[in-house]
Amino acid sequence: MNPRRSQESLPDLILFMIISSLPFKEAMKLSLVSKRWESLCHKMTNIAFKESEFVKFSDDEQTKSVARTSFVHYMLKWVANFTGEEIKSFKLYLSKPVDITTEVMSLINFAVSNHVKNLDLDFSYPSWITKIEAETRVFQFPGSFYNQMNLESLKLFACGFDPSRLAKTGSLKTLSFGWIQLRDIMSLILKCPLLESLSIQNCWDVGLEKITENNNRLRELVFENCDFAVDYTTLDLPNIQIFKYSGRFHYFQFVGVNRVMKEAYLDFGVETECQEGETGELLCGLLYDLLSAKRLTICPFIIQLIQEYDPVRLQASMETRHLVMKTNMLPHEFIGIKVMINSCPDLETLTLQMVDPRHVLPTDFEIEFDPETYWEYPISHRCLKKTLKVVELRNFRGGLYEVYVLQFLIRCGLVLERVELYLPIGVVESQRTSAFVVAESLWKVTKIASKNLKIYLHTG
Repeated sequence: MNPRRSQESLPDLILFMIISSLPFKEAMKLSLVSKRWESLCHKMTNIAFKESEFVKFSDDEQTKSVARTSFVHYMLKWVANFTGEEIKSFKLYLSKPVDITTEVMSLINFAVSNHVKNLDLDFSYPSWITKIEAETRVFQFPGSFYNQMNLESLKLFACGFDPSRLAKTGSLKTLSFGWIQLRDIMSLILKCPLLESLSIQNCWDVGLEKITENNNRLRELVFENCDFAVDYTTLDLPNIQIFKYSGRFHYFQFVGVNRVMKEAYLDFGVETECQEGETGELLCGLLYDLLSAKRLTICPFIIQLIQEYDPVRLQASMETRHLVMKTNMLPHEFIGIKVMINSCPDLETLTLQMVDPRHVLPTDFEIEFDPETYWEYPISHRCLKKTLKVVELRNFRGGLYEVYVLQFLIRCGLVLERVELYLPIGVVESQRTSAFVVAESLWKVTKIASKNLKIYLHTG
């Protein structure tokens, strides 16, 4: 049977369902098969124009300019031939839109006039690192942009967006912003009672004072590298499932939080200083508010400072099943590591992810124990006796302190089943050999508490 003839015999509805299930770029390739396929492709309801599929950002400026011009012509031609009735989703990823403002606005108006439900506009440039690079290059929307939309999902990156001017917001379920000034974000949040997901990345002057019970449908809240215009943010999140924060330390005051959370992620990796005593107490309070998270990720900043508050355990037991600790496994983190293990009585998987050393404790902080013998004391936390089955060490290099911690877990983990050691990507052969010797010695030299234990070395 001729496959092409078989496809041509299918009803338009079936062919359209096939096309709609494909990535937009792949669906467009089918438009070259026949006039029938081309006609169906121009009724697509999920449209995605991505500059990176046409332009190589590693090319010289002249080559990129020619490719970008071709990309813009392609988009305008496709839009002119659109024969569908409405658009479910419209994605436009394009750097330097200010050079072609008229063309970009025509594309946005095309989506809005066709009652788009999910609008995703990303005008950022891949090499941006700081907000200074973005502030002068954001694309400014005209007034008409704010009055025509009835969206369920809105994602805007590097846009001159005024949240207070968006007229129709009642149906919004997903909001995502990047490289935008968001001083007036509260005016939008308070008008979105159906909001389920909020993500804010690389934004500045974020004026998020609070999230109240008005947004009690919120399931996911994500912040990444943001500068806040407020000293702290009050959160009432009775149904939150996922809370992620990375960037400078910002204080969140929880007045309510879901007690059945899936994941919490806390990474203050860019933080360079702290207020002695006070910051550690605030961090312990934050962990208390997130104690129901089944998966918890923390960073060296937290590991080092929580030991100032209590060198034994947190103020309440975490319900965490999978704990991820980003660490450099140096002595000034030993107490914090043990505090976290002691505070997770039902822990099943422990992941230690090696990162570059960072010392955020006060300069006069003194280690009051012998790092060589610290892990030799027979301390057996509840999870080591009852629940901990998997230990993972990412970016394993076979360092002395890594070995001490692993030996402690192997000696005390009564139900431990697997120790998974992952070498860093790109290690040379000599490092691979050295790590293998260390891994082998863990098995031969360490007194193993669990009869079911197996140790694996992944060389990547």
